[in-house]
Amino acid sequence: MRMLNTLRIGDYDVEPSLNRLDKGHETLTVEPRVMDLLMVLAESPGQVFSRDQILERVWPDTTVQDDALRRVVTLLRRALDDDPKEPQYIETITRRGYRLVAPVSHPAPKPSEVVARKPADTVARKKPRLLGAVLLLVGLGLAAGWLALRGGALNAQREDAANVQLDLRPLTSLPGHESEPAFSPDGGSVAFIHREGGTRALMVKGIQDGEARQILQRPRLSAPAWSPDGERLLVLVGGSDCQILSAEVQDPSTVESLYACSEGESLNTVVQPDDETLLFTRRPARFGSSWRVHRYDLVTHESIQLTLPSEPGSGDTFLALSPDRQKVAVIRQLIGDRSKLLILDWASGAQEVIDHFPDTSWRVSWSPDAKSLVFADGTGLFRVGLEGGTTQRLFSSPRDLRQPSVSPVGHRVAVVDQLFRANIVRQSNPVVGLAAGPEVVASSTRMDFMPRFGPNGERLAFISGRSGRSEILVSRPDGELDHLFGLDPPNHIHAFLWSPAGDRIAVSDHHARLLIVDTATGDAEVVPGSPFRGQLLDWSADGASIYRLETTDGSPEVWKVRLEDGDRRQVTRCGAKAAQESPDGKSLYVTRQHTPGLWRVELEGDGRPTQILDSVAWYTWRSSDRGIYSLETALGEPGIYFRESVVGEPILVLPLPAAKLDFSVSNDHQWLSYAQAAPLDGDIILIEGGSELAGPSL
Repeated sequence: MRMLNTLRIGDYDVEPSLNRLDKGHETLTVEPRVMDLLMVLAESPGQVFSRDQILERVWPDTTVQDDALRRVVTLLRRALDDDPKEPQYIETITRRGYRLVAPVSHPAPKPSEVVARKPADTVARKKPRLLGAVLLLVGLGLAAGWLALRGGALNAQREDAANVQLDLRPLTSLPGHESEPAFSPDGGSVAFIHREGGTRALMVKGIQDGEARQILQRPRLSAPAWSPDGERLLVLVGGSDCQILSAEVQDPSTVESLYACSEGESLNTVVQPDDETLLFTRRPARFGSSWRVHRYDLVTHESIQLTLPSEPGSGDTFLALSPDRQKVAVIRQLIGDRSKLLILDWASGAQEVIDHFPDTSWRVSWSPDAKSLVFADGTGLFRVGLEGGTTQRLFSSPRDLRQPSVSPVGHRVAVVDQLFRANIVRQSNPVVGLAAGPEVVASSTRMDFMPRFGPNGERLAFISGRSGRSEILVSRPDGELDHLFGLDPPNHIHAFLWSPAGDRIAVSDHHARLLIVDTATGDAEVVPGSPFRGQLLDWSADGASIYRLETTDGSPEVWKVRLEDGDRRQVTRCGAKAAQESPDGKSLYVTRQHTPGLWRVELEGDGRPTQILDSVAWYTWRSSDRGIYSLETALGEPGIYFRESVVGEPILVLPLPAAKLDFSVSNDHQWLSYAQAAPLDGDIILIEGGSELAGPSL
């Protein structure tokens, strides 16, 4: 193509023959294709060049895909420090092409002028401008109109400022459940997943327009993400068809597979920082493997692993891309319902751990200024500063708020407002020949879970969020509910266990404390030596100690904690995942972190395991004097299974859909109890606030 002589475009002196851009005392060298594109657009400033016209000029006699053009446009914008949302140089004209909006001139050269140059970069890597303004939701009050919208108030909680009004409105209200909102790069649209019955669809809805549009439908879709130019949507397909798909927003029939999983591997989150790169969380097929962050090159198809979690837990499950698309926030899930936040520079692989971040968040969204993150814990919405570490509650809700997505421009947050109910059900145990059917002992108005029979089988306790607090409620024989113990948000109960005598309950909370609650009075005492960063496992048969899962030298192991003085003794040395004391009180049944099977560890031994079963796929299990009960999928059907001994064949006791959560068996084997999840219902609400709502920066 014909190259122009030295010219000036906006604030840059351009030397096409050298592929060079000069601005003041800074010089950048770009790829030849990038300079070719700039020269095509500069021939007729203001004119829209179609994709076909540009492809013919920049790639003559070569067949390339649109992705190649998008990549070059991205590199050119980086070199020019141009924001595609407020373009000063390259403007995208939807469904038509691109045009140059900066002025072009041909200044006469000045031989006497000497420009000091810095070493040229092979590819421009300048950071774009910060996108948008500071998130303006610190300490916000709530509009009275929300009372009519949901039949209840979202109560503002702020200690340092007067309340102001917010505009809250439903963004979606489709039948079924809408989840995983994701704002487009220009902030004008939200993509989300709509689930109704057994189908899932990838949807898009404009902030100002009416109906939501379906882009794609598959059995298992999740984790929608936008391409850098906002013209395509990425989405994960789970199950046996595991892959990453890309669909054109304006032409949904144009669908491309960007990545196909190998057999047995799984994907959880995907983002696209630039036109050449995908970042996703991946779990290999190997048993017990943790989730890791991978960088995938769309041109070379090379995959590089960026993280390898060493802590016990699920691993790196969630990614959130920063507004400048240079970093990702990584949520690393640990044992005991906890998490860790990492800030990852995806290009260099550099990682920073944010120690002050609340450790119960599993999904975050960046503020537009990239100085803070927003998360929801079910009770409300919070903002935490990355530098100062200050966490502020934005507001509370009587419903279950999840999955916030902050708009990169303006002052908007999309959040899932869901109703998650799970009834506590009791029924007779077919193992002992009883025939009483299921009975709902606690009809849920909000999430109820983790049922646990007391030692005599008459009392059934469970964790409930129905009051807005995290509580342990007890169902009496007459059907009434008693309050036993509770914690105020944001603290909450992770797990609890009845003592062998039923006079106490062991509780682990958000602060990793171990508390012993008197079941008669509800009084609680903290065990000396707390906090312990671990998972509550079991009581000892004599009621004097608690078994906990804690990390020792990078390996999760079972420790026995004496309640009287907090003295701790390590029991296992095998990388444990879960454990329960055997009925005779002489050993532990153990499942291991990265090794399939069921194992036995003698309490008075050296901590080394003896394998009992070669393969175990038990999700939740309970040992007893008659055998072992487990919640799993065996014999081709999910449900509660029973084995007369640890080496016995599984017998299906009670078929249960996958929606059932946890279970309990009474000590006399007369009763089973489980949490029965109701169909999940949820909409996406949009929270908007003007610039007058700005609070102090964190």
